[in-house]
Amino acid sequence: MAEWQNALLSDSASLTQAVNMLNEASLRIVLVVDENMRLLGTITDGDIRRGLMHHVSMDDAVSTVMNNKPV
Repeated sequence: MAEWQNALLSDSASLTQAVNMLNEASLRIVLVVDENMRLLGTITDGDIRRGLMHHVSMDDAVSTVMNNKPV
């Protein structure tokens, strides 16, 4: 079983880092946190695909495509 701590990423990380984390963590979700480990949002592969369709660069910060109101 994968550990959720392996899916934590800073909001300043790039989309490339998020894709790598999605592949490595095997949880199918990335949890975007601030420096105090508070949840800011989530990212799935669908969020990244939608961002790419809107011409977001893979070098942009994950905050450009993250779901900032996760349930």
